[in-house]
Amino acid sequence: MSPSISVLIAQRVALGILLVLAISVLIFAGTQILPGDVAQAILGQSATPESLANLREQLGLNQPAYIRYFH
Repeated sequence: MSPSISVLIAQRVALGILLVLAISVLIFAGTQILPGDVAQAILGQSATPESLANLREQLGLNQPAYIRYFH
């Protein structure tokens, strides 16, 4: 007895959602492992510590990784 088409479609959709979630977590983790951050890349090497701290605060880079992921 084979499952109905609607069950197969529901399984494929659920698998697709899980796959997209797993890929997004892997990409986010990969960007967190890289040296430096977005604030340093935007402001460059001559940025002052105060300007880096201000930009990190504005971009939310000082929050924990799990909060940044869901934000």
